[in-house]
Amino acid sequence: MDKGYLLENLTWPKAKKAFEDTTFVVVPIGSTEQHGPALPVGTDFMIPREIGNRLVKKAKVIVTPTIPFGYAKYHTTFPGTLSLEEDTLRQVLIDICDDLLKYGTTHILFVDGHGGNLTALRQCGIWLRERCIPSAVAVWWQIAPTIDPSWQAIGHADYVEVSAMLGVDESLVDMEAAKLPKNIDLTDKLRTLDPHSTEFEGGVVGVNLLTADITTTGDLMEFGLTAAKDYTIEPSSGTKEMGEKFLEGQADYLAKFIEEFRKVTLPPVKSTGPLAKK
Repeated sequence: MDKGYLLENLTWPKAKKAFEDTTFVVVPIGSTEQHGPALPVGTDFMIPREIGNRLVKKAKVIVTPTIPFGYAKYHTTFPGTLSLEEDTLRQVLIDICDDLLKYGTTHILFVDGHGGNLTALRQCGIWLRERCIPSAVAVWWQIAPTIDPSWQAIGHADYVEVSAMLGVDESLVDMEAAKLPKNIDLTDKLRTLDPHSTEFEGGVVGVNLLTADITTTGDLMEFGLTAAKDYTIEPSSGTKEMGEKFLEGQADYLAKFIEEFRKVTLPPVKSTGPLAKK
């Protein structure tokens, strides 16, 4: 029997009872963006959605419908990508949270599948903090090594992401097209690390690139994304078994995090800092 609730499946009277039963809400969010020739454009929201579906079986939370759009303008040269502007995404998040607070929500966890959302999520988090609502953001590639230390994200549509999607729906993965990509460097001395950074003489300098500037296929390496040391692991080495372990491990980890995060309380903003009343 589920411990939590999938909001999309509830009538409003049942939703009312759910918000009376728990004040902790999980909001899965991702992106609709190209993922190379092997993975579907829904990859970044399908993974958080699946984690949310499994989380209701393990934690007393309300899981909202998954937000399928994020900030991914740098991917839009590849057909199928649908992106919001960052300001729009920030306002979408705030509007959703504003309603959640009306129903008595006291804690919010965003389960995020796309790095381009992080700025808007942080901005929404500050909005929530000003209202004394603790919020947190869980990103799958930061959690993956806690499930298995050998799992280190190495790129866009890499072996970990391929495995996760095999666990979600193997019919959506084209394993024959899952090949290790090679980034296009800016010059022979400027090594492209990802769309946002380049390496020059041992230092890292930020750049502003489109995904298409460094890949012709959409999938790409993201050097420095994690503590990975082996960037030669083929995407085709991903397995459904690994994906199942990944998805269950994510849900187990977040269920434990939620129980601890429930304990967090925050003082009113005016009661903190040098100008606070003594």
